[in-house]
Formats: sequence, structure tokens, C-alpha cells
Amino acid sequence: MKSKYYIHFSSLLTVGWLLSSLGTVSAAVQSATVGQLRSNATVEKNYHQIALNVPNPLLVFQGSQPETINGISFQRYRLGVSNWNEISTDLFQKAPDLPPCGNNNNSSRTWVDIFDAQTNQRIYGFCAFSSPKDLNSLWFAVETGKTPPKSVYIVLKDRRLNKTYRSNSVLLAQRNSEIKEDCTAFNPNNTTVKQVNGSWKIVEGGNHWMFDFGSNKDEAVKAFRTIKQHGMNKSCFVGRPQPSFQYLLTNNSAPSGSIAGEDCVAFNPATATVSKINNRWKIVDGSHWMFDFNNNQSEAEQSLAIIKKYNFSRSCFVGRPDPSFSYLRR
Repeated sequence: MKSKYYIHFSSLLTVGWLLSSLGTVSAAVQSATVGQLRSNATVEKNYHQIALNVPNPLLVFQGSQPETINGISFQRYRLGVSNWNEISTDLFQKAPDLPPCGNNNNSSRTWVDIFDAQTNQRIYGFCAFSSPKDLNSLWFAVETGKTPPKSVYIVLKDRRLNKTYRSNSVLLAQRNSEIKEDCTAFNPNNTTVKQVNGSWKIVEGGNHWMFDFGSNKDEAVKAFRTIKQHGMNKSCFVGRPQPSFQYLLTNNSAPSGSIAGEDCVAFNPATATVSKINNRWKIVDGSHWMFDFNNNQSEAEQSLAIIKKYNFSRSCFVGRPDPSFSYLRR
């Protein structure tokens, strides 16, 4: 039997064996240790051109669902690659001249592996994809009761040229109860715009300085009106005393609906991911860089979990290009 999937992660072996009975996927087999990749003197020039043009895959978490096979339950985690259509189909041609994948002598030129982003341990792999579109069918499973990885990434290995292409890391959804939040409640009806020591501020109760606008009174007034119109009554932070991420809530929910004069940029919380770009951790949606966390991966992942919890889909600003006030809403 020709194998489409290969696996080398001990805690998943039982699950991999069970999934083989589904009939909708080919049998999962342990990856055979392969010798050194064969040199190929007949590699055509177009292979080199393809290798140069391959973008790093943009990994997205698509969700998870429980499944039970033969009385054993597990959680299946689904992943996809948002830029799959930018990846050459030549990378997934059958490669009978390269080492086989188990019993599959016609496995693809490029194999795909899933790794735990914290430990860099390989979790699961695919060796017989026939098209870049198959990159939207990535998955791995964890038996119920076992701890899944916190975040994962994938590596595409072009075996013909011995080149690899690593994706960004994606955070697997946390339960809302597991997300730690640092919020301070305030009464929007008890806030005012006030000049304090020459600086315009939004102040609660006369002495709680909430937001500072420097000399820009107009932006302070606009931000104040935004807070009032959205009914915002909680100011929240990730990473105090110097927060890397801030957001406001309305009655423990995301502010929702547009108001006149808003300056907002839409994004999709379902496809937003944490990526390391130029040695800086960022929250991105496709090619849109939204939030920068410098070298703090944990705060980036925590912030992404918050975005997904509240289903924020708009990033809004007062005073661009150097906003004095920003907030998220649905």
C-alpha cells in the first residue's frame, strides 16, 4: 500500500494507527530512516529557479474537533497555508527516483513536517501531497488527556535540492478560562478631558490619569468621545508596567459597531498568526503586520489569544500616522 502520511512521534502512534481505519486517508506509517539524499546530476535549471521563488509558507490554525475511533477519543488539530497558491506545483511532483516514504515508492518531491514550536520536536508529517492546495489539509491528533503543543510550525523540505522552507509559528487556541487578563475597570460617565501639567489627558474621577495626549487637545477630545460612544469601561494590558499590547472592553465584551469618523483597519481574527519577522515577533494577518512585540514571543501569543477570544476584527486609531490612542473592536 502506498503511504500518504508518515509519523515519528511516540505519543501519537496509537492515534495514527486508529486513523488508518477511517478509509478517507491513506495508512499512516512510521517514517523509515533514509540515507543521504541521492545526488542528481540531471536536475534541470528550472528546479533551481523554482527553489529561489518559493515563499515561506504562512501557516494558519483552522480549528480542532474531537473524534473517537474504536472507543479511544482524541482531538484533531487542523492547519492550513494561506499562501498555498504562491507555491509551485512542481514541488509536489511524484519523485520515484528519491528515497521512498515507507512503502510508497512514488512519494512527492517535497515532504511536509509539523513541529512543536516550543521544543522543535517533530509531531507529524505528510509525504505524498500532489498539489500545493493539499497544504490546506494539514492536521495532527493528540489523544484525550495528553497535553497538545502550545504552538506549532511546519517545514517544507524540497528533497531534490535539499532545501527547507519554514513557516511562522501559530498558537493553538486556548480555552478562554486559560487566558490571563490584566484589566482595570472605570466609569465612562465619570471621565473627562483635562489639562494636567500642560498635557491633555483623559481622567477618571479627577485624579486617575488614564490616557495622555501631550499637547493634542483635539485627539484627546476625539478619543474621549469614542470611549463614551462605545461605552468602554475596562482598560486592559499585556505586559505591564510597559505594556506591549492594550485593548478596551465594553461590559466584558469587545466594543462593536462603527461610529462616525472612525479610522479602522479590518483584519480576520481567524487567520491572524504570530510570526517572527526580521527577528521581531509580530501578530500578522497574511502580509499585514498588525502588532509588534520585539523579542517577546509569550506576550505576542497571549495577545493573539485575546484577539481570538473577543473576536476583534478592527484595529482603530486616533491621530495616525502616529496615533495617540488606539483600540480594537468587532
